[in-house]
This record gives sequence, C-alpha cells and structure tokens, in this order.
Amino acid sequence: MPHTGLSVIESRWWQEGNDSVRPLFETLAGIVEGNPHSVRYDMFIEEASLSELINDVARNSHLHSIYIGAHGDGNSIGGLGQATISRARLRNMFRNANARGSIGGLYFGSCLIGTAQNAAFWLSEPPTTGLKWVAGYTRAVDWVDSSAVDMIFWSKYLHERRKNRARRRGKWSELQMVKQASSEMKILMPTVFNYMGFNVYYLDTGGTLTAVW
Repeated sequence: MPHTGLSVIESRWWQEGNDSVRPLFETLAGIVEGNPHSVRYDMFIEEASLSELINDVARNSHLHSIYIGAHGDGNSIGGLGQATISRARLRNMFRNANARGSIGGLYFGSCLIGTAQNAAFWLSEPPTTGLKWVAGYTRAVDWVDSSAVDMIFWSKYLHERRKNRARRRGKWSELQMVKQASSEMKILMPTVFNYMGFNVYYLDTGGTLTAVW
C-alpha cells in the first residue's frame, strides 16, 4: 500500500495533557492514502533522541520529508522540560544523516524558528544538509491555528505526490511539487505570512534562497 513518505517527529508540548498532532496527521494520511498508518510518527525527548530518529528516517528510502513539532524560538527548538536543540545542532544532525539527500524537506510546527536567516543556514551555508526546502513560522503562533495551517500545506503537498505517482512520464521534481502545493495554499491563505510569518524556502536554479511569500 502506498505510503505518504512523511515522518512526524514531535516533542511533548505541555506538562499536563497529551496534546499531539498525531491524530491530525493520521486523519490526513487516511484521506490521502486510505491508510491512517501511512505516516511515520515518533516522539523525541532531547538532542540525542532527535538525532537518532533523523538518522533512522534518513536510512528509510520510502521517507522524503520530516515534520518537527515542538516549541521554538529564533535559534532553537525545545525537547522535554528545559532541553533545547540549537539550529547549529540541527544542521549537524542533517549533515551527518542526510548525505544521500533522501530527506528533501524539513517543516517546523514551531514558533519563531522559520526565519529566512535560519533557512539560509540550513539550505545554503556550508556544511551542506542535503535538504531541498524548509518551512516554518517567524512569529509566536497559536497551537490550533498553526496546526490548521500545517494540515493545509501537507494536504496540498501529499496530494501532489499522489498525483505524481500516477504520471507515466514527465514526473515532477520534489521542488516542483512543493512549489505547486505552496502556490495553491497561497491562493487559499494569502495573508498567512503577514499574520503568522509562515513561509516556505528553497534554493532557485542559481542557488539563491527563495521564499514563496
């Protein structure tokens, strides 16, 4: 049975409760592929566990993108309790794990981390991470609001990947599918950048960092 190819890696959000994006992604996977289990789900605690999960995802040829759900600031994301993982540590994880470039995209369901500066740090500044695109938020965002935005992006993108599987010739590249999904999302939510700072970044054919919004 087809797999979405998406890996969802999440940290605990709050001390109380079991709030999670997992059921949202499983519902989306059921809609797109007819199987709620066609998305991989893991939880991380701190730097070591996140690094091991990224390594494992990169070894799986069926997986193409990672969604990381965690609290964030301008320079790091949060694990359990007071644990934090800096943007430099994240870059090192992908540099070490993603030499083959099997992980094409990295999407942050996190506050503040999705800046153009951070995207350039992961996409265009050496050492290379093998990533082709990065998405996230530059502002502090409401959990429910941002989760709704996340679902719209991933719905558009995973449907594009499903259509691409059916193409016998002229199959689209990873970036073509991301750009198409983003353009559809931009029509539906033209002000999401202004209000939430959401953006999708990639390198154009000349190697210049490019933003969708």
